[in-house]
Amino acid sequence: MTSSNRRRFVITAALAAAAAVVAVVAVVVTKDDLPASVPDVASAKGVLPFARPASAAEYLENAAWTAERKPWKDPRPDQFMYIETLQLRNKPAYENENPNGAIRPDLSEQRKIQEWWSVDGQSRASYQDGRLVVTKRGENGEFWNRIAWPTIAAMTSPGKVPDAVPGPGSLAVELDAFIGQYVVPPAVQAAIFRHLAQAPGMTINPDAVNIDGRPAIGLGRILEGYLSEELLFDQETYQFIGERLVAIKDHVTHGDDADLVSHRGDVYRQAIYAKLIIVDRPGDTR
Repeated sequence: MTSSNRRRFVITAALAAAAAVVAVVAVVVTKDDLPASVPDVASAKGVLPFARPASAAEYLENAAWTAERKPWKDPRPDQFMYIETLQLRNKPAYENENPNGAIRPDLSEQRKIQEWWSVDGQSRASYQDGRLVVTKRGENGEFWNRIAWPTIAAMTSPGKVPDAVPGPGSLAVELDAFIGQYVVPPAVQAAIFRHLAQAPGMTINPDAVNIDGRPAIGLGRILEGYLSEELLFDQETYQFIGERLVAIKDHVTHGDDADLVSHRGDVYRQAIYAKLIIVDRPGDTR
């Protein structure tokens, strides 16, 4: 993966995402006599499927169980997806000079990104210099592609979830990014988690830590042998809380101008999904 590809999932204003749509408080299992990796027969009565998940697939099943219990009402085309993301980023001056560098604890800051996207994909809004600006597609030469709502709503089972979500023209969004860029129905998010559970190469990173210090579990794939691209889940509730890209071992990437040195534990991207909900108009946050 090139340096530019490494940054392909950095969440910018156009791709800011949050996922509090899955902010469901699941029932935490306390049956210590249950062996690991055995589904609980009482799951239909409100108990997580796996009391002690031992694989990425089992964690994802618990996450799907949690997600699908979120109340939901199908949105109208004129409503908006409100996406609020808390990003851990290097300060602008350093980031501009080192766009592909790891996040430095001594030079980093947490940024709140707020975006509103109309369900029909024709309008978007964000704050610019402290002022809420609403833009319609095509206005002032601004164009964007958004995946059509019927395509999103149709992904109701693992078999109906593609590896990349098709969009207009040649647009396709990989699932790892898609679930952080759209407000999706709980049944769709659960189907995506179950689809990922069936995908080869999903691993567990027990060292993952959330942006605010709360323990989290990282589930994802290993890229180039040293980068772990992870979705983050709360270790107790299995709530989907964010994503990150982290080096899991030392590595040197040789470049034309300079080498990029990565150390185990270096974080290249970390975002927490603070809110992802349907609202009536731009500016609404609940």
